[in-house]
Amino acid sequence: MSVTGDDSRRRDSDETTTRLLDAAAEVFVEHGYDRAVIADIARRAGVTTGAVFSRWANKSELMAAAADHIFDQILPDQRIKQLGIDEWPVIDIFSAWAANILSGDDTQDVMVQVFASARNNDAVRERLRWFLDEQAHQIGRIVDRGRGEAGFDPGYSTAAVALLIQAVGVGTHLLLSTGRDDQHLPADSDWEALIRSLFHSLATPPSQ
Repeated sequence: MSVTGDDSRRRDSDETTTRLLDAAAEVFVEHGYDRAVIADIARRAGVTTGAVFSRWANKSELMAAAADHIFDQILPDQRIKQLGIDEWPVIDIFSAWAANILSGDDTQDVMVQVFASARNNDAVRERLRWFLDEQAHQIGRIVDRGRGEAGFDPGYSTAAVALLIQAVGVGTHLLLSTGRDDQHLPADSDWEALIRSLFHSLATPPSQ
């Protein structure tokens, strides 16, 4: 099948958009919303500022799109697939997730900057709310999938378990972002064992 001129231009445009979103995401994580500069983003993407404004009307729209771009990459379904653990038993998935949190990755910096920027930017706050809702939805699906599995059958509502998982994840990211002294950080094996024990304990139905 031959590639037409329109197809080629569309592909080039899509690739440029992706480069701009990647660059905007990097600047957002490094500097936050307030200190992000359009010219710096364009330079990193290897284009002019005209390429930015032909796609987004202003900095606010671009940075909101960058937040969406980041969120698409760190939602649970995507991260679990990246780790190659999507077919694992649910309790093993959550244990691996816990170990990954403690080791630290780009998600840590992302969450710090997004929460900070959301305080003063309506567009970013709206994107953050969407992300947290979608994250809870995807976590909830995983929790429901695990009901009936050996060692993981929470006797609590899906919403309660999903909120607990979100709270542990976001809270750990924010705490680690401050640069904790090593003496206050558990060994990976201890942390993973604690999380596994926590999920085992959830199998006990709540008292009425």
